[in-house]
Amino acid sequence: MPAHLRVVRKPRPADRPADTQRPADTQRPADTQRPADAQRPADAQRPADAQLAASDVLRGLHARNPAAERRLLDVYAGLVERLLFRILGDVRCLEDLVQDVFARVFSRIDDVREPEALRPFITSVTVFVAREAIRKKRRHRWLAFFASDELPEVAAIVDPEARQGVRAFYRALEALDPDERLAFTLRFVEGQELADVAAACDVSVATIKRRIHRAELAFVERCKKDDVLSTWLAEGDRWT
Repeated sequence: MPAHLRVVRKPRPADRPADTQRPADTQRPADTQRPADAQRPADAQRPADAQLAASDVLRGLHARNPAAERRLLDVYAGLVERLLFRILGDVRCLEDLVQDVFARVFSRIDDVREPEALRPFITSVTVFVAREAIRKKRRHRWLAFFASDELPEVAAIVDPEARQGVRAFYRALEALDPDERLAFTLRFVEGQELADVAAACDVSVATIKRRIHRAELAFVERCKKDDVLSTWLAEGDRWT
């Protein structure tokens, strides 16, 4: 991917050392807040204007305009990163996967004919890349012995109990079939509607319902056998 299109992952606030956080007494004073009359005019946020801007970006993408490509990265890099992290639970290869997603998006951008199809298209490409990452990890697992503590990085979580719970959660997800894991994560972690999950996975709603159902059954059984997740399961009301 050209240098001007490289996506640099910005550290989350929780990733920063404690001594680099903004002290409470240095927060912006109330009297320096943007005055109400300096806010962006209401007419600049009209849906029609946003639609026009999206149309311009799409035309620019079809023309392979670098400015339009950078604009797409600015708008959608956060979405792609969030989806990949929530599906995979691993930040170690996140930047490379984000680059892979956008390389595929740019190579197939001519398939997108309407501005409103951009987000679903990018989501579906992200799901495809995540699925490939899961399958690749499984294919090569036999090549090396992984220590039991080599699990998704959750350094951003300070509370040890919460960190332990997240690690256990992704251990349970790893036991699922890749397609079912994708459906489960998009539905229950990302909170997408069934129709959106089906579109992202390029299957019918009926098929995605079956995948989610199978994933739920397998996930619950896995949770019941885990000391951390069994407690979490008992405290909830969805899978009791």
